[in-house]
Amino acid sequence: MWATQVVSRTLPEVSMAERHEQWMVHNGRVYEDDVEKEMRLKIFKDNVEFMESFDSVAGAKPYKLSVNQFADLTNEEF
Repeated sequence: MWATQVVSRTLPEVSMAERHEQWMVHNGRVYEDDVEKEMRLKIFKDNVEFMESFDSVAGAKPYKLSVNQFADLTNEEF
C-alpha cells in the first residue's frame, strides 16, 4: 500500500523532470550547476502547470498557451 502511494507521488515529478530534460535539449539550455538546474526545473514546472490549467478552462479563447524557449523564466525575468 505504501509503495503505491509513493509511486503515485513521484511519477508526476519524474515526468516533469523528463519533460524539462527534453525541453533543455530542444532549446540548447545548459545550467551552471545543479542548484540552478533545480531552480529552473521548479520554474519550468510552475509555468507548465499554469499553461495546462489555463488551457483546460472551458470557454472560447482565441489562443492557447504553450511551452516555448522562455519556459524556465519567471515573469520578472521575461
